[in-house]
Amino acid sequence: MNGAAGLVAAGRAAPPHLGFTADLVGQLAVPTFALDAQRRVILWNRACERLTGMPAERVLGTRDHWRAFYDVDRPCLADLLVEGRAADIDAYYPIHHRSADVEYGAHTENWCVMPLRGTRLYLAIDAGPVRDETGRLVAVVETLRDMTLRENAEVRLRAMFDHSPDVAVITERLTGRFLEVNAAFTRVFGHSAIAAIGRTAAELGTWATPHGRTELLRALDRQMHLDNHEVQLRRAGGEVFPALVSVEPMTLDGTEVLLVTARDISDRKRAEEAIRLYANVFEHSGEAILVTDRDNRILSLNRTFTRLTGYTLDDLRGRNPSVLASGNTPPDTYQAMWKSVELEGFWQGELWDRGKDGNESPRWAAISAIRDDEGALTHYIASFTDITEHKAAADRIEYLAHHDALTGLCNRFCLEGRLAQSLFEARREQRTLAVMFIDLDRFKVINDALGHHVGDLLLVQVAQRLQSCMRESDIVSRLGGDEFVVVSTQLADAADAGLVAARILTALDAPYTIEGRILHATPSIGVSVFPDNGDDPATLMKCADAAMYSAKERGRNGFQFFTGAMTAAATERLELERDLRAALGEGQFELHYQPQVATADDRICGMEALLRWRHPRRGLVSPMTFIPIAEETGVIVPLGRWVLDEACRQLAVWRAEGIADLRVAVNLSAQQLRSPTLVDDVRDTLARHGLGRGDLELEVTETTAMTDPERAIGQLKALRDMGVSLAIDDFGTGYSSLAYLKLLPIQTLKLDRAFVSDIENDENDAAISGATLALAHSLDLRVVAEGIETEGQGAFLRHHRCDVLQGYLYGRPEPAALWSERWRGKPAA
Repeated sequence: MNGAAGLVAAGRAAPPHLGFTADLVGQLAVPTFALDAQRRVILWNRACERLTGMPAERVLGTRDHWRAFYDVDRPCLADLLVEGRAADIDAYYPIHHRSADVEYGAHTENWCVMPLRGTRLYLAIDAGPVRDETGRLVAVVETLRDMTLRENAEVRLRAMFDHSPDVAVITERLTGRFLEVNAAFTRVFGHSAIAAIGRTAAELGTWATPHGRTELLRALDRQMHLDNHEVQLRRAGGEVFPALVSVEPMTLDGTEVLLVTARDISDRKRAEEAIRLYANVFEHSGEAILVTDRDNRILSLNRTFTRLTGYTLDDLRGRNPSVLASGNTPPDTYQAMWKSVELEGFWQGELWDRGKDGNESPRWAAISAIRDDEGALTHYIASFTDITEHKAAADRIEYLAHHDALTGLCNRFCLEGRLAQSLFEARREQRTLAVMFIDLDRFKVINDALGHHVGDLLLVQVAQRLQSCMRESDIVSRLGGDEFVVVSTQLADAADAGLVAARILTALDAPYTIEGRILHATPSIGVSVFPDNGDDPATLMKCADAAMYSAKERGRNGFQFFTGAMTAAATERLELERDLRAALGEGQFELHYQPQVATADDRICGMEALLRWRHPRRGLVSPMTFIPIAEETGVIVPLGRWVLDEACRQLAVWRAEGIADLRVAVNLSAQQLRSPTLVDDVRDTLARHGLGRGDLELEVTETTAMTDPERAIGQLKALRDMGVSLAIDDFGTGYSSLAYLKLLPIQTLKLDRAFVSDIENDENDAAISGATLALAHSLDLRVVAEGIETEGQGAFLRHHRCDVLQGYLYGRPEPAALWSERWRGKPAA
């Protein structure tokens, strides 16, 4: 049915101006319809019927033709347009309508998006007015173009643009302004679309270099378009990153634009850098590295491998690493290695390999199995280092762990293990075994006087002599210092142990020649016997130690077998050591004072403070007993500090009681003299008790002073500068050096009681005493003689102008309270 026929069928005549037009419209293949001035449909051709599915009979004469494009009844669009109800138009008719000519007074083009029978059409509408001779609008003819395919393609392109994982932007070629940016742009650069559109890359700072865009356009001019051009870009935070940029020139609405895509390749660059790093690590690693395929055929090796083995890749490519085996690695090691690699994917351990030159060496190797993502084995990688030097060092460490570094003898740790093994064998074979504890007599004097270097050389010779005395099955060890232990195995009886001890005694008693000096160092030997004295290492060692102390007490340079009485003595000594540590804190020590009498006027000029230990159970313990223990245990340091403080305190008390012209003498131990705080301690003590110059005299033995003469001289000079008087005690009994004596800043020599006791009867003692007095006076030193018990001794010393006399003849050492009472009746001054 043509358009005119449709009008006739509807009971209406077509407007005269549309007579010819109606016939033409009816035959058009393009969907076309016409509206009269009242917006009623007067033409609806067959193409409209096919497009909308709505026959002309339903539309002609109505103003609801827009319902043909929607599935539900809605208000008439024409009415909504006339009435200006824009909100309802948007609600009921979701179309893109840009025409402002409601009266259809101009040609318009509209995009309409309309749901129709469950589909969506994209239509382009062309509208043209029909007017009469007077210009009055009588109709509007509208044609519809189906743009669905084109619109769908553009929608897909837009979706691809918006959702691309790579940055995509459209910029004006001339100005560089951003026209469109996708979500990836914001994610990668950190600039929002609102901030970017309308601005240039230069304004946003997205190029890392000032001429980045210029260089890109030059490249584009040469190639028409760019693919994967590498550039440096910058994020909003300032971070520079590498990117691959592709550029496609386009024309949009007559404007030349550039479609630019960019892919951030930071991760790829990092991966490439990691690969380069791994390659460098592989090639320059300090470890030899070897790579094989899944069948254990060599594929690659590094420089260190070649350096350590001599083999190059050309030598070994395609071969099994077993060609390196030296034959020294146990087969069990290889079996364990492959089992661990198979089950755990890794193994490490020691292998012995042979290099290209035939040399064999130990390697510390690590082997790993490499698998792909599916878990399939692809390669093996092995690395190793040459541990020849390490093993040598380990062997050396192992040796030092069991041997004395100075002498090469077994040390204490080694002795314990070997002695236990020897006891096991002796017990099994019912043999006698002897443990001998050896200590060198007066070794400390040699070590202190001549230096540790000479002492060490002496110990080395002692070790050599001991080894020469013993059989290969015996044990010779050094515990430390000048203490040695030998174990004589496979003895018939205890008497054999005596023969061995005598042989050792003879060997060690012979003179030693060290750096041109002839030295003597005799031994004291204690012997314990298995099974008589014990059946375990600790007991036998303890018994031998006790026997050695007994040998020393019996005059040294001899040996003693252990007896039960020695155990009691050793136990007593241990108990004394324990009690000594608690005695100072519990106030068990006290000072007794012995007067010193000036020969010039027979008055008491000083008091020597002598330490006494009043044990709660034992009573007064002899200083000869506890002083050596205090020195060995280190208790002598706090004990000496207490003696100094107590003696100065007592002198201050006597001064307060009116007893003037007294000085107090205090003995210094070797450890105190070596203490770096000695000078400060003395200064603080004097100040605390209000004492001054000349009130205190400190006594040191010549052996103590000669242990480290340079340090002693420095300490003593500082004390003398403080006003402290200094005396050398027991002069003549130790290692005397007149050269050092002259250098020591002392004012007093104390003549030992050993020379005084027999001066009345022994010409030698008399001569020594007289010579000592003459020597001291020639050095402008005063002399104090100790141990005077008879008038004859006193007369002899007065005759030789001895300055001060001290001994039982003038007063025994007594507590301060007794002296105070005595002086109240007869003042000291």
